[in-house]
Amino acid sequence: MPLYTYEAIDSSGKKVKETISSNDEDTLKSTLRGMGLVPLSIRISAARESSFFQRISSEDILIFTQELGNLLDSGLPIDRALYVLSEHSEKKALRAIIKEVYIDIQKGNTLSNAMGKHKVFPRLYINMIRAGEAGGILEVVIKRLVGFLETTLTFKKEIVSALIYPILLTVVGGLAVTVLMLYVIPNFSKIFSDMGQTLPLPTMLLIKVSSLFADYWWAFLGGLVSFAVLIRVYVRTAEGKSYVDNLKLKVPVLKKLSMKFIIARFSRTFGTLLQSGVPILEAIRVSRDVIDNDVIAQKLSVLEEGVSKGKGISVPLRESGVFPAIFNQMVTVGEEAGRLEDTFLLIADRFEADTRNLIKRFVSLFEPVLILLMGLVVGLIVISMLMGIFSINEIPI
Repeated sequence: MPLYTYEAIDSSGKKVKETISSNDEDTLKSTLRGMGLVPLSIRISAARESSFFQRISSEDILIFTQELGNLLDSGLPIDRALYVLSEHSEKKALRAIIKEVYIDIQKGNTLSNAMGKHKVFPRLYINMIRAGEAGGILEVVIKRLVGFLETTLTFKKEIVSALIYPILLTVVGGLAVTVLMLYVIPNFSKIFSDMGQTLPLPTMLLIKVSSLFADYWWAFLGGLVSFAVLIRVYVRTAEGKSYVDNLKLKVPVLKKLSMKFIIARFSRTFGTLLQSGVPILEAIRVSRDVIDNDVIAQKLSVLEEGVSKGKGISVPLRESGVFPAIFNQMVTVGEEAGRLEDTFLLIADRFEADTRNLIKRFVSLFEPVLILLMGLVVGLIVISMLMGIFSINEIPI
């Protein structure tokens, strides 16, 4: 739908200026009148911001959910709470979406249906809101959503933080080698050339590589970028994603890390959905969707069939052969005790902690290896240059 910017006057005589989407100008005028606004001017606006700085992130959704829960706790009805947030949210793109949700509710739509029209709200989010509406516990479900989003976001931030230093070390080491190859070594090669001295083989090879790199750096850079783009395009295809997903489950360390992450994410989502009153079959479908591995998601398709046949959840999980024995045992005990949702949340806590610890151990081993590798590369460059410098002493005076 096109985006319109309008100016209008509300019932108190206050001028209002907002940007919302609508099918056409006449529809927007009717909508504004239904909101008790008298339109003054309406014009086509630029498309909704999609730049990096206006992209709606998971953190934005978390803040919105927190604020919505706080407003509902204070006694505001849902439509009034959405109107307040549409006026005061930080990002303009999010304000426009909240305004559209508000307008849909004014037309008689439910909150879940209104939010379901916007991709910024995940399927899990919509299903939990729908379950809260059906059970008359919307405020409780929103609080659970806040807890789920906070836990998920904190988990992601911890993983990213653990990987920042190795990435930074790689970038800095690469830049150091690039400076040596592009600027330092060419200056030394001119000095050696003026001397007319026969250089040691390592020094000659280094100068040749540096010269090639200096003359054709654009080709190396272009080739690297092209390779990265091709890999990215391939991974987005069904064949490419299937290959990568299988690879994640075959490389020893990567397999262990991937499985722990998948178990944590599946358990957190499934447990939260069950706790919020979402039917178990729908909870299974949503939880499968959040697994970022098509191979595992496909194997878990037996869950829906098993639950439909009355086998419960523990038996189909065990039959799928996807998860380890300790996971299946915990689910069996939780199902027998009638505390399935609590069990899955407990499993999520455990495997999230295991994932964090595994990443920290991997990084603690990877960092010295990376430092040693960078040291060897720089050391070889320095030694090759020193061999050339020492050979100058052999020039007869």
